[in-house]
Amino acid sequence: MEPDPFKARTLDEVPTHLSAYGRDAYQRTCLSMLSTGIHKWGFVIYRCTYDDDELWNRYLAQLKSFCHYQLVEYQRAELLEQYLDWVVNEDRATLNNASRVEVRKHFNQWVSEQNVPMFPTKAYLNIFPIQMPRFRYCLYVDKQCLNTIIQFQEANDSTALFLSELPPMVFAIVDRTWTPNGTQDEFDIRKALKEKEENDKEHGDNEQDDEEESEDEDEDEDEEDDEEDDEEDQYDRGYPPIDGSDRRYVGWMYCSALYVAGLYEQLHGINGLDDEDSYFRPPGIYPRRGRSMPS
Repeated sequence: MEPDPFKARTLDEVPTHLSAYGRDAYQRTCLSMLSTGIHKWGFVIYRCTYDDDELWNRYLAQLKSFCHYQLVEYQRAELLEQYLDWVVNEDRATLNNASRVEVRKHFNQWVSEQNVPMFPTKAYLNIFPIQMPRFRYCLYVDKQCLNTIIQFQEANDSTALFLSELPPMVFAIVDRTWTPNGTQDEFDIRKALKEKEENDKEHGDNEQDDEEESEDEDEDEDEEDDEEDDEEDQYDRGYPPIDGSDRRYVGWMYCSALYVAGLYEQLHGINGLDDEDSYFRPPGIYPRRGRSMPS
């Protein structure tokens, strides 16, 4: 019998099957740590404005407060806060006024230095370590995002019934695998799997035939994937250019910081940030329709 997930106080006590979590809002965050053996979660944050240290400190404190607020709301603070690891990259020389393109390069470099294992240690969740939101997405805070703390805190006079009704404090979330020509990951899982499969095989006549047949099937699948990509490419183009791209998905979006913890959980989904139902093309602000960053 699986343990009650809400009674768990450490990862050793949580269920190992997704179905046992019921309505737990952070089930994939728990299971991804169990499956990969990486008992850390949370985003890497890039500070890209250095004009006001006091305002930055307020912003960072409010962001962490929002995260705590969400974890408490869904009865997960006691379990998950001990594994929450904020990484804040601050460097005036290299990050002041840095573009999203520059931050993406920096984040890819950071990921490459983390010695992320290629394969999971358990099969509780269908995820490779490099696919954890922690290693694919980072938070980008420029001057425009930083200034949103002012309007939020000025409006937060304790009269609003819900924090979500107030002007949002905002960050941009950036997908490190995005390029103007689509997503490309230098940490190619399919390539690693193929290399592992080849290394594991003992070459015999029958196995050689099986290998050739498998290669033919792979080629057919690649051709089908190319056709699907062409169809998606036609559907995804024709939008106002952002970062030099007219695609629907431009590798980042604005997000209300109130939902930072829930966003981390959501990004475990198969489509990640590029989900037609939940992706808000800039200047829209996730998750509420009708809100956008000023131009």
